[in-house]
Formats: sequence, C-alpha cells, structure tokens
Amino acid sequence: MSLATRRRAIYTGLAGHFAEDELLAVLALWESKYADKPPFALNEFLGEVAATCERKLERAKLYRELVGALTGPLSALLPDPEPQLLSWRQRMGLSAPPSNTADVHARHTFEALSRVLFNGLDAGLLPRLQHFAAGNLSNLRGSNEQRLRVRAWLEHGAELEVANLGLEQLRQLLNLLYIGLCEYLGPVVADQRLSMAVQQVDALHLAFAPRKLL
Repeated sequence: MSLATRRRAIYTGLAGHFAEDELLAVLALWESKYADKPPFALNEFLGEVAATCERKLERAKLYRELVGALTGPLSALLPDPEPQLLSWRQRMGLSAPPSNTADVHARHTFEALSRVLFNGLDAGLLPRLQHFAAGNLSNLRGSNEQRLRVRAWLEHGAELEVANLGLEQLRQLLNLLYIGLCEYLGPVVADQRLSMAVQQVDALHLAFAPRKLL
C-alpha cells in the first residue's frame, strides 16, 4: 500500500474524532513518526495521541476504525488530504517529512527497467503497448489522480515520479506491461525481453534491485 493510500486510510479513520486543525496535527504526527512502521504500531501512535490530547479519546473505537480503513475498500476512503496537510505545515512553519526511501528507490529502478523495455521495442509496437496499459489501469491500486498521472506517463511521456507510486503499485504496473508484451509478442519472447531488461538494470547497481519488482 502506497504512502498516499495509507494517509487516506488514517485520515478517514481519524476524521470523525477531531476538528480539522487538530486532525491535521494528528495526521502530521502519524506521517512523521509512524507511516513506515507496521500496523501493530497503531497502538503506540494512539497512545502518543492520547497523551497529548486535552480530552479523553475512545481509543478502542478509534483503533477499530483505523484498522477498518486500512483493510477496507479504497472506495470507502476520503480523498488524499496531502494539500491540506501541506498548507497546515506551512502555517505552522513545519517542513514535510522525508519521502519513503524504499519507494523512491523502487520508482527509480522501475523507470530504468521500463525505459530498457520500451527502448527494445519496435517503433510501431511501443505505442500499442502503452495504449494497452493505459486502457487497463482501472485495477491499479491507488487514487484516480495517480491513475491519471500513470496514463499521462504512458500516453504523453509525462514524469512518472509525480504519481508517487508505492512498491506494490509499481509491481502491478510492471505486471500490466508484461501482460501487454505477452499479448503482442507471445509469452516466450515476453519472458526473454523482461529477463534481459532485468539483467541490464542489474548491471547499473541501483539501490533497489529490479528483481524485487517482479
């Protein structure tokens, strides 16, 4: 699950318990200290929130709602509050937390891998593959905005980094490209092309190994 989706889930779970500025302050705490921790750290997070909150929290209910938001359907989540959070941080004079390093490295490796794959295709086949992938993004996890940014990358060569995809989303997207290769080249040639691309990117010794995207 990407950072944006986790943030939406935490925001959704918290929204019924805090007024807007207090909600954004609690969300900022989660993003700065707990976003990269496993789900069981939610109790630690709520403990810190309860210790600084001026009123008594229904911790058990809040915990259940957070878990429900994290495990439930994406369609039930509120929109990503990143713009409001950025505005709140600016008003408070706070800086944004650093990006999830693993996701950043994974994105760099994915871009290198997709570039090698695309460069190895005939000029007539590449747009067909990109059109195929762009037309099958409905199952890509994440927000509509992320899917639109991926579509722009596929169809117009826009920057993929701004889509802020997480590792699982990148795996999904690579699998979609692989399905397209199988469709147009057959599974044997598709396997060969992907294997050769992985070997070429392996040789670059990037921080995130391309095989982890498979």
